[in-house]
Amino acid sequence: MTAHVLTPEAVLHHEALVVATMAQGFSREVALAGLAAEVDAWRPEALAALLSELPSPTLARRPARVLIIAARTLAASALRQCYLARALGAAVHLKSAAGQEALATALNALDPAITPAAFDRDDARAVAAAIAPVDTVVVLGSDETVAAVRAATPPGKGFAPHGHKVSAAWLGAQPDDAAIAGLAADLLAWDQAGCLAPQVVWVEGGTARCREVAERIADVVRTFESGLPLAALAGHRAARLRTAPLVAMLGGDAFTSETSFVGTLPDASFRMSPGPRMLWVLPADRRALAEVEPMLSTLASDVAIDLPPAVRVCRPGEMQRPPLGWHQDGLHPLASLLAPGST
Repeated sequence: MTAHVLTPEAVLHHEALVVATMAQGFSREVALAGLAAEVDAWRPEALAALLSELPSPTLARRPARVLIIAARTLAASALRQCYLARALGAAVHLKSAAGQEALATALNALDPAITPAAFDRDDARAVAAAIAPVDTVVVLGSDETVAAVRAATPPGKGFAPHGHKVSAAWLGAQPDDAAIAGLAADLLAWDQAGCLAPQVVWVEGGTARCREVAERIADVVRTFESGLPLAALAGHRAARLRTAPLVAMLGGDAFTSETSFVGTLPDASFRMSPGPRMLWVLPADRRALAEVEPMLSTLASDVAIDLPPAVRVCRPGEMQRPPLGWHQDGLHPLASLLAPGST
């Protein structure tokens, strides 16, 4: 293995990378906090543990080149895949989302072994040409993008798919202050963007408890938000104006701060956030959780809950801070990058 050029210090002090992250729609403060949370997981002991899980024969099949097709949502997701590929000694071809090419350019300046890959994902010949020289393809994005790239990837190459997922939280009837503060932090992290952001919080104890929890979350957000400005404030306000009448019509309540909207509803059914920093608080219903389990990435909970192994369960406050050893979509972080037949 080669020495890692991507270090936490290098990332956080690389102005071009910070600016490229901000260009994805985040304030400087949110971008820096998100990048800091990601590189905090890059602990030498965590990487050593992952490498130790790969028997020597598998390392003989480590990729020389990895193509990473990044999603539009978060720089951190592409950054982690670059870090893992480089940990195996692979050169990286990074395809940024359209309009976000500055991310690949910034990473190339930080680590020359990461080179921008520019091609039209709707051009079958261009996609095939980009895949041809690499050993493994990593796809971050929609299920449709994953399916299209999978179809273009020959059987002899590694393929690590990371499609669309959602995340949520589940609280017991008596959540403590730490759980409430953690969920407020999860909501503010990356402005609720990405598959690890909470869309709903199910709360045990009925609708009255939901209102209490929603108000407590909004209160805590007020103490944090001045240090984490919302760049897309106009979009948030427009979404809030559209959503508030619906909440009232459906018999719910809304608790707001300058940059957040926490709404309760009597119906436990999962629903996506209607805008940035907008969270649903719903009465706990195991059936509602079961319906979303197939597409669930992470569940934050302060009580014991039984879920399939592929779902990451964490404490509130850790949703957008996955450990380096996280098996995203059930895939080993390093083994998923190896050539076929190596695991």
